[in-house]
Amino acid sequence: MGLLIWSCVPKGYPSSSAWDTHAANFGPLRDLHCPKLDRTLSTLLTDMDDKGLLDETLVVAVGEFGRSPRLGVSTSGNTNSPDGRDHWPYCYTAMVAGAGIPGGRLYGESDGTASSPKEKPVHPNDLLATIYYALGIDPNQEIHNHLDQPRDLVKGKPLMDLWVG
Repeated sequence: MGLLIWSCVPKGYPSSSAWDTHAANFGPLRDLHCPKLDRTLSTLLTDMDDKGLLDETLVVAVGEFGRSPRLGVSTSGNTNSPDGRDHWPYCYTAMVAGAGIPGGRLYGESDGTASSPKEKPVHPNDLLATIYYALGIDPNQEIHNHLDQPRDLVKGKPLMDLWVG
């Protein structure tokens, strides 16, 4: 399993090093971050598919939150420029590919401002249960912590609809 983390510098510079677009939201996304992500992710998926690796590999691209639907508004106590967007944990996007999931489909939908889920909302626990399931790990299993106390591996349900073509 590999993990690729996009570098992000706290209070970094959105025009060069950080996705944190509390200022200058649109230019850096249009000119740097989104094209870089699009090229990298599509190349990775194409290369893995050409080599037959997507059959047994799950690729997940997700951030820890979305961006506020309105410019210049502080939702987290951060300072935002009039052209910046703040953190927004109520609605964000994840991409999953491979591990038997048919490609080219969308699951769920946000409302017109991307401020809340409109159709098929997915809780992060359900995404995690889906990842476990895709990796062949039963998400419903009970594990024991260091004190031998029983715990659920995850309190979520796999999104089984992803495997239905």
